Amino acid sequence: MDNIDSRTLPVAALNERRRRAVKMRLDGMSLKDAAAQCEMSRTTLIAAVKAYRAGGWKALDVERPGRPQGTGRTLTAEQEREVQRLIR
Repeated sequence: MDNIDSRTLPVAALNERRRRAVKMRLDGMSLKDAAAQCEMSRTTLIAAVKAYRAGGWKALDVERPGRPQGTGRTLTAEQEREVQRLIR
């Protein structure tokens, strides 16, 4: 079975995978088996269970990683258009 790289999954799929893994652990499945079945590392599963115990199901949800689009820019939108125009 080929493992799916979690970095390529949508955030909703990651959250569902985390919920399913935590549910398996709560139902008594071993850490190793639950992690393998949900295709995640044991450390990720441990962190998800800790988050669940600290804040419930809502605490399991992860957000989109990275900086919000458009932040950290040094040029204004007009300056960016001018640079792009010059490059073309």
